[in-house]
Amino acid sequence: MSTKAFRAALKAARSHLDAQEWVKAEAETRKALEEDPKSYIGGDDEGIISKVILGISLFRQQLYQESETAYLEAIATEEVEREKTGNPESFHAWKGLVDLYEKFGGKVDSYIGAAVRLATIYEAMYVVPRLQERAGGKADGSLRDDRTKCQTVVDNIVPFVKEKGTVAQRKRALRVLLPESPIFSYLEGRIPHPSQTLGKLIHLVEEEEREKINREVASRRSRLGAVLGQVALEVKKEVYGNSPLEELYQELINWSDDEEVRREADTKLLQHCYEKLLAFPKEKKPKLRNKVWKLADGLVILKYPYELAWDIVLEWKDCEKIGEHDVNMLREYIGFFPTSTLAVILNSYLGSEISPFPHLEVEKGGEEEIPKIAVSGDLEEPLPPDERISITIGELRKQKAPRSALAFRIAGEYYTMLEEYESVVKVTRWGIGSMAIDYSYTGLTLQKNSDAMKVILARALIHYQSPKHHDEAKALFEDVLQRNLKYRSALVGLGLVLEEQHDYVGAADFLGKALALDPGDLKTMSEAAWCDVLRGNFSEGLGKLKECLSQIPGVDARWRDFKAQVLWRIGQALWSSDGTISPILGSFSSPDVHYRRVADRNGPYHYFRSAIESNQSFAPAYTSLGIYYQDIEGNSDRADRCFQKAFEISAGELEAAERLARNFAESREWELVEIVARRAAEADKKRSGPGKGVSWPQSAIGVVELNAQNFSLAIPAFRAALSTSPDDFHSLVGLGEAYTSAGRYVSALKVFLRAEALDPTNWFAKYMLANVRREIGEYEEASIGYRAVLELRPKEFGVLVALSETKLASAWHYIETGFFGHAADSAVESLEIAQRIVEERPDAFNLWRTLGDCCLAFTWIQSLVNHMPRGLVVKILKTEIDLTEFDILSEVDGVGSQVLGDTEVDDLTLCLNMAILAYKRAVYASAEDRHAHAVAWFNLGCAEYRSYVVLPDRPMRHRMAAIRCFKRTIKLEPGNHEFWNALGVATGELNPKVAQHALVRALYISEKNARVWANLATLYLLQNDIQLANEAFSRAQSADPEYALAWVGQGIIASMTGNEADAQDLFEHAFEIADSSSSLVKRQFSTAAFDKVIQMQHESGLVSLVGPIFALQKLRQEVSDEPIALRLAALFGERVKDFVSASEKLEAVCEKFEQKYETAEEEEDLICYAQAKADLARVKLGQEDYEAAIENATFALDLSGEISRLGECRLSAHLTAGLGYYYSGNMDESLEMFKAALNESSENPDVVCLLSQVLWAKGGNEERDVAREQLFTCIEKNPDHLQSIMLLGAIGILDNNEDVLEAVMDDLQAVRGREGLIKASRQQVDNLLTKMAQLQERDDAIEVATTSIFIQPSLSSAWNNLAKLSGGNDHVTAMALRVAQESKVLDAEELSFAYAQQGIMSCNQRAIVISPWKVEGWASLAEDVRAIV
Repeated sequence: MSTKAFRAALKAARSHLDAQEWVKAEAETRKALEEDPKSYIGGDDEGIISKVILGISLFRQQLYQESETAYLEAIATEEVEREKTGNPESFHAWKGLVDLYEKFGGKVDSYIGAAVRLATIYEAMYVVPRLQERAGGKADGSLRDDRTKCQTVVDNIVPFVKEKGTVAQRKRALRVLLPESPIFSYLEGRIPHPSQTLGKLIHLVEEEEREKINREVASRRSRLGAVLGQVALEVKKEVYGNSPLEELYQELINWSDDEEVRREADTKLLQHCYEKLLAFPKEKKPKLRNKVWKLADGLVILKYPYELAWDIVLEWKDCEKIGEHDVNMLREYIGFFPTSTLAVILNSYLGSEISPFPHLEVEKGGEEEIPKIAVSGDLEEPLPPDERISITIGELRKQKAPRSALAFRIAGEYYTMLEEYESVVKVTRWGIGSMAIDYSYTGLTLQKNSDAMKVILARALIHYQSPKHHDEAKALFEDVLQRNLKYRSALVGLGLVLEEQHDYVGAADFLGKALALDPGDLKTMSEAAWCDVLRGNFSEGLGKLKECLSQIPGVDARWRDFKAQVLWRIGQALWSSDGTISPILGSFSSPDVHYRRVADRNGPYHYFRSAIESNQSFAPAYTSLGIYYQDIEGNSDRADRCFQKAFEISAGELEAAERLARNFAESREWELVEIVARRAAEADKKRSGPGKGVSWPQSAIGVVELNAQNFSLAIPAFRAALSTSPDDFHSLVGLGEAYTSAGRYVSALKVFLRAEALDPTNWFAKYMLANVRREIGEYEEASIGYRAVLELRPKEFGVLVALSETKLASAWHYIETGFFGHAADSAVESLEIAQRIVEERPDAFNLWRTLGDCCLAFTWIQSLVNHMPRGLVVKILKTEIDLTEFDILSEVDGVGSQVLGDTEVDDLTLCLNMAILAYKRAVYASAEDRHAHAVAWFNLGCAEYRSYVVLPDRPMRHRMAAIRCFKRTIKLEPGNHEFWNALGVATGELNPKVAQHALVRALYISEKNARVWANLATLYLLQNDIQLANEAFSRAQSADPEYALAWVGQGIIASMTGNEADAQDLFEHAFEIADSSSSLVKRQFSTAAFDKVIQMQHESGLVSLVGPIFALQKLRQEVSDEPIALRLAALFGERVKDFVSASEKLEAVCEKFEQKYETAEEEEDLICYAQAKADLARVKLGQEDYEAAIENATFALDLSGEISRLGECRLSAHLTAGLGYYYSGNMDESLEMFKAALNESSENPDVVCLLSQVLWAKGGNEERDVAREQLFTCIEKNPDHLQSIMLLGAIGILDNNEDVLEAVMDDLQAVRGREGLIKASRQQVDNLLTKMAQLQERDDAIEVATTSIFIQPSLSSAWNNLAKLSGGNDHVTAMALRVAQESKVLDAEELSFAYAQQGIMSCNQRAIVISPWKVEGWASLAEDVRAIV
């Protein structure tokens, strides 16, 4: 297209544009652009670019994206052309773009950029020509001032962005109006003042940062291990690190003309910088701290009331004394912030006596009168000290964590003046902690302030709970002096600490150094002089004190107190002088002269009275005056009044308090003693005489609490006493006794050991130590301790009783643990000690109770019952008594004084009778004590019931006597559950209703008593109520899972209901948790274990029988020669091949049953006798005593006769006799016995096998044929009987009968794969198959062994068999050892054989150690030794 056509199209486009025909305008413009896409014609207001026209037409059609593209292309095209021609930039495209963005509203950032560019174009259209004109050149184009257009564009930016944009975009829009903007100078005066814009921008930034901090803290605080304070600091560090607020605040200060705005900006800048200081890392803190200080100082100089600035200036001032502060600044602070904590404290401080500043005097009506500051209303008079201190405490407690160290320092000094040392310690520790926190935040080290605070704390610690904190105070003073050797307060304080620690030389040295720094300090002079007096330099000390007295100025309260102290010290110096130089007479004086000098009323008495006249609240003077009245004049009334006055003024006057307490104790006023001791102990400041401890109040409190049985309160009292006097022997003993009574025996043991080390000759400490050892079960050590006490005090009754009871407790302990021999020895020793006790106190209840318990102890170890010293017991019982006293209840139990001379009674009955007599004497001995009397009747009842239970004939008279005793004891003490429980047990079978009532009553008193629940369950079991019994036993288990009898009861129930497996498990568990004193547990466990053994199809291992054998051994020792226990033990012995011991037991059983049968002739005894004889026959057979075996078996057969219940017994006797005849070579008799056994057992296959073996051994063809026939018949009837098949196979080998062998091998091969085949049977099958293969000279012996391994690869015997057949193959032997080692059920012989097959000497040695009875290990070792030799 030609230029003419282009212009025509463009003109047409403009015409359509003017006519608002936007589509046609777009079409014409595009037609023009197709001819000249890069054309740009303009230069005056009429000129327009085709792309701009296109953008407008598209914009009017609401095609905003295409319109934006057209405008941007126009701008880009213009930029290219302008670089070539240098023409000024046109505003048309930018204006269209701004209009587009304002309409479109989606691209705020692009709008801001376009608007700023448009404004700069308007500015350039005026400024550039103006500059050219000023430069003398010719301006290009007409000079136009488009400020209005420019302002319009700029004015629209902020409202538009505020409506459409984000916070960041709003901040950018506001920055367009700031001096940093390129159009600011052009529009200055037409746009808002920068201070207004900066205020808005600052507000936006503050809100944004605040929201970001809150959001991030809330997000991060939930992280694992996050700490809120640390999280907040981390977030602030991140936010403030990129914050522009500091520069914005400074800009606002620079641009604002409003003073209030500038000050507000100053405060915000200070707050911002201070928060940055707290959050930023340590290396950046110094620079920020300097900036914060300058900002705060500037605000203070301007006297602007911003609290943070004033706090910083006051708190950051590092000064040794508060007097270094500017008092005017302090008063201004109070005026600006009257309600702040620091202001209230400063107000109190400036008006107090300790203020180093002059009091403010203001003439009323003056022009510059400063208003008075008060907490509640205006107070014309200064607050009194008590109200001022209350205000201070209240203000300090208003904040949870006050940060004003200056406030703490002032409060500490104020409390020091009032001698409230506990409060001083508390507030100064808070202050030091606050300074430490400030240092961690600001990094500012205020060493002088810190040292001053430490000195205040240290001086308070001298007096607070003295001397507990002296070491801490000394360390604080020394720490301060390391930095400043001339710190006078620290020197004085260290001197005072040494003075309290009685190091008077060191104290005088430090006080002298302090005095050299300030010679006019009278208080330091007084302390130095007092040190001279305390170390014995009386004349020198008196001189200095009198000099100090003469220099005391003024009569105000502080000086009056000081004067009273100096006067009192002069009096004390005169009192304490040793008489070598008389301060009054000035010459050598004797002790009498010294006494006269002390008694002289012009001497110490005069100064004590003068001190009181100077200060009537000076407590030490009253104490000294009271001592004068009591020790010199003997006037107790006046002395007591002085002591009471001193104690009223100061509860820390320990000398006065102690004398008061002693006076009250002498008059038996124990409540007053406790009150005095408590007040003295709680005193903040304590004073005692030189060399005296301050622990007696706490020790006295401990004794009071100990007597009141408040052990938890007695313990801290004694510990507090020991903290001040660690070597206080009596406090140690009291603490140990409190620990013992509270059940803390380990702590008590440590305390008494320490007490004994302090005073090895003190018998009481040894006695208490022995008591503690007895309580923790160290009976032997306790006995040694008691004997050591008796060496010092041989006839001390309490120690003798304790030793006797300890030996008795040791005996019961040994019974429970199974050491019955030791138990008997301990019981005998207890009886020997009881003989010494009866010589001292024959009426002692504990003596007779111990004697009875010792006698009863022997009934629990009946095998040693003959060890009881009968003569000794009888002698003790006959000591100082009317023998008719023993006849109590004798008409019921038959035990009276006559049994003392009965020599025919057996040992068990003797023990029981002696115990009953001892308890009867205890009844008489306890007649005056209701509780002891009830216990005595209870013990007597227990002995009677024990006699009923233990004696073989179970005499009912003892049971009736026990019931009467238990009823009597319940009448005396009906609230004791043990008494009701005993009555329930005693009446169980006789009267179940009474028994149930008694046991339920016991449970009502003690609901969680396992023993009572078990007894109630037993009662239900006796009444055949299985369900209730089971529930009661369950309750007993819940109450005490370690109570074994509850488990035994449930085991019995399980056995009664047919759950034998559960019963066995319950009995085993009961045996595991029970002690050795329970015979029922051992009996049930052993019986259940034997039942389990006889039900097993294979021989049980030795390990499984150890427990029952051990239990029966202990049971035999407890119940002596009880036939049932003996027979059961013998049967277990037979199982483990202990035939000798089993034979002895069974002979004893046979003897007992024979005697019983001859006496009563009961069939039950005859049955037991026959069974024992049959058992004895088997044991004799095991001993290879065949004649005895035949004799006993024959006798058993004769005894059994036709008794149907002895079928198994007759079978056993026939088999035993048959084997006996067989091994004796009497085959005919053996055959007869086996035939009888075969008939007796209804052709039992095992009996058939035995008969076949005997027939084969007899050797005749006829007999052997019969044996074969018997076996064939047995296998036909019992095809699964393995023993018959194996025996037939052995006969087939001997007969070389291949048909039989083949049939047997087929059966055995089938048996090998059978599930459930026990290990022993499998080994027998494998061995037989191997032997069959070897005897038949076949080559498949190894195949047989490998097949066995394939069937059960974990069977170690199969691997050992293969190792033997393979000739010691290394791989096979190693595998055999590995399988044996990893076997779940370890067999010692198999493991030993596997080791022996290795061919290694160390393995051979192990084989011998594991099974020394196996020959393989020894043979292999011998071969190895021979090979080495």
